[in-house]
Amino acid sequence: MVFGGGSGDLSRLTRRHGVKVGTGSLYTVEEVALAVGEKIGHGSVKSAARMHGAVVLFVDKVEQANRLVETGISVGGRFEAVLPLTQPSTRITLSNVPPFISDEFLARELARFGKIVSPIKKVLSGCKSPLLKHVV
Repeated sequence: MVFGGGSGDLSRLTRRHGVKVGTGSLYTVEEVALAVGEKIGHGSVKSAARMHGAVVLFVDKVEQANRLVETGISVGGRFEAVLPLTQPSTRITLSNVPPFISDEFLARELARFGKIVSPIKKVLSGCKSPLLKHVV
């Protein structure tokens, strides 16, 4: 816990509280944090830092993060898009798929329902015998 003017209890914040502003942003962390503070209140900005060329901020409530993503911010008179730190996705596990059905076929069929965000991985069968550990 931080004492003496800190931002309060940061341990309760999750990725859903976080937003990212501009990859390769030319603005300082302070400029972006002030622009976000104008939208949701300066006291609601709990953490701000530059990560991989973007400014990443954590705010007090998930609803505030969602509102920033929906509306964006204005920094130095220019509109800047605000992106969530989490992208909604669904994990799918396929079991008992015959080995003659290729990963490419599965990926093509699953892509009809949305974007595939990670590669297809094979899960080992879990055989205890060292002679069968390779079986998928």
